[in-house]
Order: sequence, then C-alpha cells, then structure tokens
Amino acid sequence: MLKVYTSYSCSSCKKVLSWLKEEGIIYEEINFLGKGLIQEDINFMLKYAHNGFEDIISNRSRIFQKNEENLKEMTTIELINFIINNPSILKRPILVDDVTQKLIVGYNDINLEELV
Repeated sequence: MLKVYTSYSCSSCKKVLSWLKEEGIIYEEINFLGKGLIQEDINFMLKYAHNGFEDIISNRSRIFQKNEENLKEMTTIELINFIINNPSILKRPILVDDVTQKLIVGYNDINLEELV
C-alpha cells in the first residue's frame, strides 16, 4: 500500500496528490501536521530510506536548525520521539510504497514514474 505523508499548506504535496489521482494510483494520505505520527509511521519511512533519518528530516526546517546539535547526540528512539513531537521537521511530501519498496521525497516526476 502506498502511503503519502503530507501537510496542509504544502504545494508539493498538492502536486503529488493530484498526480496520483490523475494516474489512478490508490494511496492512503496521512496529514502528519493534522493527524500526527506514531512510531510505526517513522519506522515505515525508515524501512526504505537508504540514508536513514537524513532522507526524511529537513535540515532547512526551523526546528532542525534550532536543535541541530542536540539531534546529533540523540539515540534512534529519542530521535523518533522528537519527530513525533515535532513533525514539521520532516521533508514533505514523503511517499512510501511497500509494494515497490521505495521511499520518494518531494515532487519529482521521474521518481513518481517509478510508482506506475
């Protein structure tokens, strides 16, 4: 099942959702700023992230820049809990497909074509 992690005001998220609808691809949308995240969501993302947290954490986010030194010292569980409590630190959108075993971050036509 394809899961798409989005936020309300993200233009890239809207583009991805529109593209998926046009292609007739079935997905589950999880608005992580509205609904929130649980540990299983983060683990699901990390399962297909080639570079671990680096693939899903936005180093341009304010929360990252404010906590960069602390983040480097956190254990995996501490970092997962930090993300759950501060979901705006994530890049967006994040698409995770357990069928193709792919994680795609952002709106990128070439990467999205791999889902079809």
